[in-house]
Amino acid sequence: MLTYRGAVSSWECDSNGHMNVMYYVNKYELAGRNLFVELGLTKPYMTEHNYGVAVVEQYIKYLKEVFEDDVLYIESEIEGCTEKVVTFYHELKNGTTRETVGTATLKLVIFDKYRRKAVKLPYQIMNKIIELMAEQ
Repeated sequence: MLTYRGAVSSWECDSNGHMNVMYYVNKYELAGRNLFVELGLTKPYMTEHNYGVAVVEQYIKYLKEVFEDDVLYIESEIEGCTEKVVTFYHELKNGTTRETVGTATLKLVIFDKYRRKAVKLPYQIMNKIIELMAEQ
């Protein structure tokens, strides 16, 4: 599913003239937030249950350079889940050429912000994950 769309700003570029690695991570973060909403992990839901989200592992590939004013988009999917860990896969694409310019695989957990421990995925969230994975 489409989870991000935007253009590369000049301030996101480094001395090599291409988008700096920290902004790749930022764009994957923004895509992840949109995917959270699809799962029902909205800000009110997270606040009500005192939940936070933490990425516990990430693997990023940089496939092509990205430059100022390039329009980018991210398509995301859920690769899998266990009772506590969800794995997201993001493909960052050039909006003009449609080429994949980067990928990211992230594993994340939902945690109790008081206990600072991962919790089992709530039943309704697990059901939404299963539903979305079946649609992919």
